[in-house]
Amino acid sequence: MKIKLMPLLAGLITLSAVATPLLVKAQANTPAQAQPTQTTRQGKWDKLGLSDAQKQQLRQIHDEMRAEIYKTVLTPQQQTQLDAARQNRQADQNRQADQARQGGKRGFMASLNLTDAQKAKMKEIKETYKPRLQAVFTPAQQQQMQQMRQQWQQQRQQRQQQGNPQNNQ
Repeated sequence: MKIKLMPLLAGLITLSAVATPLLVKAQANTPAQAQPTQTTRQGKWDKLGLSDAQKQQLRQIHDEMRAEIYKTVLTPQQQTQLDAARQNRQADQNRQADQARQGGKRGFMASLNLTDAQKAKMKEIKETYKPRLQAVFTPAQQQQMQQMRQQWQQQRQQRQQQGNPQNNQ
């Protein structure tokens, strides 16, 4: 059971990581700064061919999920830490991209010192939002998403094996 939840959790975290910069960029753009909808930073999500309406729906669902986690799971101290991290991330987008490539998000989440109960509650909340997220995608996009998750899982396993050679014994 736990093994099946890990790809789901990884997919949701990845979706969150992708949606957040898009939301920040959308808020930062004014009509005079309007840019084409396709950006080079979307990377692997370009393969899904999401419409603007789908992107907006995903942002809205993600924002609701994040707000629920913020309000119901995090302590006031953790909320303060998270707020500070968001401000720093917005102030330096290049640093964020570098940290994301180097696993900076994992380190940040670890710095929140979430309890097992908090982690379980976060997983529970994410599970409740999963059907809404899935409903945004067309059947073809859902199939493609499943294939992408399998690839990500394989890549993650390869990285873990490379980083922990003692696990292969």
